[in-house]
This record gives sequence, C-alpha cells and structure tokens, in this order.
Amino acid sequence: MTNTLKKETLIYGLGRIFGSSIAFFLFPFYTHALESTGEYGVVQIIIAFIAFSNIIFLFGFDGSLMKYYISSQNPIKKQQYLSTAYSCILGFASILLLLLIVFKSQLSVYVIAGYNPDLIIKIGFILFFDALRSIHLLILRAENRAMNFTAIQVFDILLLTGLNIYFVGFQNQGIDGVVHSNFLSSIIIFVISFPIIFNRFQFNLISSYHWKTLKAFTLPLMPAGLFWMILEFADRKMLEFLIPENSLDMVGVYGAGYKLGALMLLLVYAFNYAWRPYFLKANNIEAFKKISSYVFFGLGFFYLILVLYVDIIATQKLPIINTSLIAPEYWEGLLIVPIISLSYIFHGSFVLQEAEPFLSNTVYKISICRGVGVLMNIALNFVLIPYCEKAYLGAAIATLISYSFMSIMLYAWNYKNLTFRYNHTMIMIVFSNIFLAWYCAGDSTWFLKILFPCLYILQFKYYLKCQSSIKI
Repeated sequence: MTNTLKKETLIYGLGRIFGSSIAFFLFPFYTHALESTGEYGVVQIIIAFIAFSNIIFLFGFDGSLMKYYISSQNPIKKQQYLSTAYSCILGFASILLLLLIVFKSQLSVYVIAGYNPDLIIKIGFILFFDALRSIHLLILRAENRAMNFTAIQVFDILLLTGLNIYFVGFQNQGIDGVVHSNFLSSIIIFVISFPIIFNRFQFNLISSYHWKTLKAFTLPLMPAGLFWMILEFADRKMLEFLIPENSLDMVGVYGAGYKLGALMLLLVYAFNYAWRPYFLKANNIEAFKKISSYVFFGLGFFYLILVLYVDIIATQKLPIINTSLIAPEYWEGLLIVPIISLSYIFHGSFVLQEAEPFLSNTVYKISICRGVGVLMNIALNFVLIPYCEKAYLGAAIATLISYSFMSIMLYAWNYKNLTFRYNHTMIMIVFSNIFLAWYCAGDSTWFLKILFPCLYILQFKYYLKCQSSIKI
C-alpha cells in the first residue's frame, strides 16, 4: 500500500481500536448492569433505530460532499460545496426532529418496543446533533487530518463510556440512562467540533447550482446507505416480531453475539476511513490488487484470533471483578460470532469494490447491490428465524448469505475492469484458513490456537515472496 494509505489506515485503525476497546467495555457492562437480557434487547433496538435514522438525517449528502470537497482544487469552491451541504442537512434534520417530537407516542410502539415515549425526543436530538457533527468530522477526513479526527473520536468514546458508568451503573437508570448518556455525548461533541465548520461555512456561498450538483450524486447513493442500515439492523426487529415468547430476551442474546462478531467491523471502518479519501484524491488505484491482498490478510488474521479465542475472552472469570467478561445468560450467543465476523469480511470486500462506482460516477451499482442484499436478508429471516431451533442462528445465517451475495454481485459487476480484480491465490489462502479455524474453533487446544495464526503469517510471507514482482 502507498505510504499515505498505510499511515492514515494505521492512525484511524489505532484510534478506532483504542476507542472501541474502551467502548467495548460498555457491552459487558450492560450485560451486568442492566436488569435482564430483555432490557439489553431494548437497548439493541434503540441503537439500531439511531444507526438507521442517521442515514436518513444525512440524506446522503455526506458521501457527495466528500467527493466534491476532495476533488475541488479551488478553496472557494470547497466552501461553496460545504456551506450548501451543511445548510441542507441542518434544514432537513430540523424537520425530521420536529416530526419525531410530534409523533413520539406512536413511534415509541414501533421504535423502542413501547418503552417510555419521552425517550423519542432525546433520541431525536441525538440524531440531529450526530448528523451535524458527522459533517464536522468528515471535513477532517477530507483534509487528511487523521490525528485530529481520531482524537475527537477517542474523546467521544471516553465521554460516552464515563456517562454510561455514571447514569447506568451508579444511578441505576437502566435504558433511560443509556439514552441520556448518548444525548449528552452528542451535544458535547457537536460543540467541541463546531469550530471546524465555523471557520469554513459562509451563508453567502450557499448555491442552488452546487445543491443540484450534490443532489445529482446523492440521490442514487442515498438508497445504498438506507439499505445498509436495514441490512445491519432489521434482524433485531424481525426477531422481536417473529418470536412469539421472550422475543426481547432473544434480541438481547443475539445482540451480544453480534456485538462480539462485529469487532471485525472495526478493521473495515479503519480501512474505509482512509480508503475513500485516498482513491477519490488519487483518482487511480493502480496498486489495487496489492492493497486488496493486504486488506484480506489483515481481516483474515483478525478472524482467526477472534474465532479461536472468543470463548476464553468472554467466559473466563476475571481476577479483580471475580466474574466473567460477559454475563452467563448471554453465552449462548457466542455461537454466531464466526458467522457475523465472516459477514464483515465480505463487507470489507464490498468496501474495496465501491471505488469503481465512485470513480466512474455509477454509484447506483452500490444501491442496487445493497437493495438486493436487503430483500434477500428479509426473505431469509422470514424463512430461517421461525424454523431454526435457535432463532438467532437463523438471523445470523441470513446476514452472512446477504453480505456474501452483495459482495460477489458487486465484484462480478466490476470484473470487466481489470484494475478491480483480486489475486485469486490470496483469496484461496485467506478463506481456506478462515473455514479451517471456524471448524476447529469450538474444540481447539492451546497448541492449535497458537499454531493457526503462525502458519497463516508464514503463508502470507511466502505469498508476498512469490508476488514480489508486483509494484505499488
């Protein structure tokens, strides 16, 4: 990989891993601090709604702003795109916030399983401030200020963790404490990051021409964000509605296993933070095959570590707190960790392949692939959840099939462009090790847990030696 991409991926990666390792503490904290798996299930549904609604509040303008802000060489034109996009998001988010406040009682039934309707108001403000602050942070990414971006992200996670410990742990506020912590965190980070926009935004630079340009790129891309969020979180709501008894407890157990499997997503995010600005700015990806090989190797290595050691990490009693990291009632959810982790490896492939539609202005491909993935996921959940002995296992399998199909579909669509093809030898090495580790994970000895990753590294070194003629 190029030095810029390596450096920024490392900074984003370390920041994301450090910050998320702190935030990950909230997961076992919730399993012990909340009263039941059902309460954790409600928290999962609220988190799912916030993540889904974030896409709607941004209306796809984050993706189009990233493209035109980076590609514009003229500083005034950059400000025009930024001022126009920010004003649009501000107006649209204000309307959506008002709708959430007006219809809080009706929405609470569907959004938060009938829990306290007043929480909808706080959730609305979380979404409002999250939408605006995401643009603040996007500018840092676009200007390659990875250290500033990472510092704010880490502080955000530290703040959110501290607030949760206080309101959920010490004040015993349960679900209300979780929402209140996110509410305060969103406002504080918005205020801290506001100077980024204040120094660049100008009312007189808001332009209908630039709005039309942004809209032309946004509209085909907007469904892609919505489809991805549906794909990410529809399974929780479907478990809630398709399971006749103790559905929220099932959502809680599923959410716990999903959270562990989604550790793979940290690496995908870390790479994507650097990847999109890199290929948009460079406007070429001549080293794509080698970059993709490194990405797949990294994802594969993390998969091996996660799958081989997750049972020890989650269930062993810790000396100081004298209890396991995850409360015992959530342990059965460990069954889906290898499935969810593999799903995100396919998502990593999808992120790599997104470069072609962005560079060729055919982002509708991304929306179509994700739309197909959503339809497949919903159909499979309807089939698998009621008929699997463990309903959450059916939801996990539906997720894996959907992500893999989307990834393969976009890869096949891009295949005619030689630049975006993978090295098939590398793919075989990675996936053969993945399936072998998955097969042996449950009963593997310490010898195998250590041997597998070492052999994997040796295979990759040999692969690089054989491919040494490839130039970056």
